[in-house]
Amino acid sequence: MPPGQSDRRKGSKAKSQSQSQSQRTRQPSKHPARKPSNDRRNLQSTKSSLNFNATIPIPLQQLVLDVFKTALLPSNPAPAPASASQDNPEEDRNDPTIEEPLDIKTLVQTIKTHLYQRDFDSAFTDAGEDLLRAYALRWSAARALGYAGLFRAVLRWMGDGNGNVGKKHDLISGNDRTRVVCVGGGAGAEIVALAAAWRSLGQKGVDSELEGDQGLKLGSLSLDDSENGEKNEVDAKAASSSSLSTTGLSVAAVDIADWSSVVQRLERTIKSDAVYKLRSSEYQPPLVPSEGEGDNGGGLSVSFRKDDVLSVSEDELKDVLLDTGSSSLLVTLMFTLNELFSTSMAKTTGFLLRMTEILPSNAVLLVVDSPGSYSTLKMGKDENGAPVERNYPMKFLLDHTLLSVAEGKWERVYTEDSRWWRRDAERLRYKVGEGAGLEDMRFQLHLYRRL
Repeated sequence: MPPGQSDRRKGSKAKSQSQSQSQRTRQPSKHPARKPSNDRRNLQSTKSSLNFNATIPIPLQQLVLDVFKTALLPSNPAPAPASASQDNPEEDRNDPTIEEPLDIKTLVQTIKTHLYQRDFDSAFTDAGEDLLRAYALRWSAARALGYAGLFRAVLRWMGDGNGNVGKKHDLISGNDRTRVVCVGGGAGAEIVALAAAWRSLGQKGVDSELEGDQGLKLGSLSLDDSENGEKNEVDAKAASSSSLSTTGLSVAAVDIADWSSVVQRLERTIKSDAVYKLRSSEYQPPLVPSEGEGDNGGGLSVSFRKDDVLSVSEDELKDVLLDTGSSSLLVTLMFTLNELFSTSMAKTTGFLLRMTEILPSNAVLLVVDSPGSYSTLKMGKDENGAPVERNYPMKFLLDHTLLSVAEGKWERVYTEDSRWWRRDAERLRYKVGEGAGLEDMRFQLHLYRRL
């Protein structure tokens, strides 16, 4: 399995243990049993739309890969020295519009060496742009494909009622804006996956399952890989004007390393109509059209913030998490939480508790990580004076913090200890350099709602 996007802190400590060790039950309530409220019964009814088995159509998956390739690989590499101007041999090489080609094989091998040596400063925090681009090409692209189906399920579930329990509202259409805060999301997988998931929900925020399996056609990109195999097309211009122009999705990535250049490249390409389509040798329409952007018009907005969430002040954390212009909120920790626990269990627990107090009711927390992830805690010393270490499953630490220490403030909506996302190796094409192919993804998944 590829390194997590937050390997910049410390590698995951996945150890083979029995399943019973990674499970815990919530402590018995101190209060007598009560009948569930109407809000809780309404919330239970929305869970039927949490379909994590669904994925985005193959043509849309291919476009996701093409976005990464177009954004992060040089589109016009520097010419050989012989092609430079005879009058000024340096003229071509000094042209700011010309980029040097990336040696993907060497860069990826350098990253792997840094990760193996646990030199995360060299791999991420102090890394140059070329190294960060190579990381995103090698690992973020495949992750984005796996994340897109998860985000699609969660966004749809939120739109079916979770954001306003008891009242079904339209998350994607109308003038509401949804804010998604991606902690450790600087490498771009979450950003592109959210754009694809948002797009795949279809016209006016209703995906194919809710409107007779009506796929959305993006110009020459027909999303005809719908779940029951039917092909229905919607005019691209009408779809853009009636749906995306009145929507709002605000994606905010925060990371300890400076991924700003990578994020900017991906954001531009998500909205670009110059993404090359390999099979037909033509350019594709944008993943998300840019019409209707802005606070009032909706659209997709992306921002990046370089910060350490374990060290920021209370006011800074509020600034990271909250946005007064949004009507619903999703926070994601994708292959990040166990790295935070491994860095400092006390600080990470404090971060989760501070986040609990800041987030409004009905905010949603999505945690994805390596299955069987463990963190080590030093507790006292043995008779020889050596530190005593104990390993705790990440799931145990997460549940203990949210459901026991912060009792009554969170509800666990969904949990799964291990599941797979598998790529379609026959139909997907992704050639960006030697050593940068696609891989399947195995992960644990937990979803919580703030009460």
